[in-house]
Amino acid sequence: MELKPNQPDFLDLLRVSYNYRKHILFLTIFGMLVGIATAFLAKPEFEAFTVFYIPANNSISKSLLAENNLENFMRYGDEDQIDQAIEMLNSDALKDRVIAKFNLQEHYGFKNTKYPQTKTRAKLKTNSDFKRTDNLAIKIAVRDEDAVLAKEMADYFLLSLDSMRTQIQQARGQQAYQLIAQQYQKKQAEVDAILKNLSQIRQQGIFDYESQSEVLSKAIIEAETRVKAEEARLKVYQQNASKLPDSTIIKTQGRLAAAKASYQILKPTVANFGRLSGKYLELEALYKKEQESLANLQLRFEGAELDYKAAISQRFLIEKASVPEKAKYPQKAVLIFLFTLSGFIISFLTVCYLEFVAPRFRTRHVRL
Repeated sequence: MELKPNQPDFLDLLRVSYNYRKHILFLTIFGMLVGIATAFLAKPEFEAFTVFYIPANNSISKSLLAENNLENFMRYGDEDQIDQAIEMLNSDALKDRVIAKFNLQEHYGFKNTKYPQTKTRAKLKTNSDFKRTDNLAIKIAVRDEDAVLAKEMADYFLLSLDSMRTQIQQARGQQAYQLIAQQYQKKQAEVDAILKNLSQIRQQGIFDYESQSEVLSKAIIEAETRVKAEEARLKVYQQNASKLPDSTIIKTQGRLAAAKASYQILKPTVANFGRLSGKYLELEALYKKEQESLANLQLRFEGAELDYKAAISQRFLIEKASVPEKAKYPQKAVLIFLFTLSGFIISFLTVCYLEFVAPRFRTRHVRL
């Protein structure tokens, strides 16, 4: 039975480190020197940033036109809307706007290379950072060798986000506006048709049903009563003709003829009123109902028009981007430390491999 080599313990590691201290020290110093050279030769990058809140995506018309609802217009967006805004900031569509605005293909040196747009997008993604703050705001940070350009790009990212959110809102608003406009125009045509029918009936003598009905009813009753009264009076006078002068009977006959004439004139008017009144009342009730429906559609139409055509700010700016005075990258001390640490780790692992791992492979090879 073969004995397995003992695993190296801490003392073995210390022993090996001491034996190869010059090699480890040399590689560590070499890593430090590389770090120093990298830190001082690397081009400095400036970072500009802006911080803002996203407003809630409430309907403009409901927020501004509804009573006691202005507080909804001032609400900040929730986490879902913040995530949506960050997704827009990371989209290629928005990046392409920034690339075109500042000619970043040429600025980054990718204009004459293969796949310039893809490489420029990747570089811009590396140089930009979009994240949610602890207080549910959004921070846009942009790095560049040009401090002024970094500030301008941070501002333009925010402006493009505002524009994109507005376009999305207006695109949805346009669809709603067009649908409601069709309904409104259709309802308006229906109301106009009802009003036209009412106008035709009014031309035939019905203007105000209630007042005309009262007047005509009273007039026809009075005319009929007058005719009957004069007929009864004439009958009595004729029975007593010998005792009355002829003028009394003649006058009564004249009044009876006038009463009958008035009754005959009123009779067709009342008959026509009765014939048209049912249709008039039906159309008038329908007209009032459709007018209310049209008024409601008009309110919705005006609200949809406001949502479609209005353009309001899509952010509450907290901290405006400014031109950075001091380069943020590279952080020289951190960079030198990382290179130094890397040199030490690489040298130490190399020594451990040579002392503990490589001999085992050689032993196994000899046995085979």
